[in-house]
Amino acid sequence: MEIYAHIDEGGGPLPNGRVYGMAAALSTSSDEATLRAGLRATLLPNQDHLHHREEGVKRRIEVANAIADLSFSGAVVVTKTTTNTQQEAARARLLTWLLPHLQHVEHVDQIVFESRHTGDRHDRRTSGWLRQSHLITAEMRIDHERKRADERLWLADFLVGSYLAAQLHDDPEPWHIITSAHVIDVITDPR
Repeated sequence: MEIYAHIDEGGGPLPNGRVYGMAAALSTSSDEATLRAGLRATLLPNQDHLHHREEGVKRRIEVANAIADLSFSGAVVVTKTTTNTQQEAARARLLTWLLPHLQHVEHVDQIVFESRHTGDRHDRRTSGWLRQSHLITAEMRIDHERKRADERLWLADFLVGSYLAAQLHDDPEPWHIITSAHVIDVITDPR
């Protein structure tokens, strides 16, 4: 049985800068079909993917309830305080902590990032450095996919979006619903 981590990002304003966050949604190969179908079932007739930011307050609660009922292994949310111009550096710093954690603590076999097109090269540079430094091994596969290609990326998006909405926008209910049903580790400013 393989373990997957699907990773997406989010961010929001602070009084003096921004918070940048990433969620890694963990699932197993045995849960894949059911999880993907359950996420697809949350779509409205005119939607081809789920995105936390595009949903209204009532709809976020509906989606959170659906996610609470899904079977996934848990998640890790990591955040870093940054500036508007240093988000790529914040992402690299978070990945420097997150990727070794996913391989050596969570025993993840494959990472799937939401593709950022030309920005994917930064992730490849960071993962290459981690491999050269022997902090992760080539046994953990790392890929980039478009959001529409894998529903589990929607889950990662919704997790990081719900966390940031609860912390920054006084919208705690979806996060509370999800964390009442699933274990989600939150790490702020990892070293």
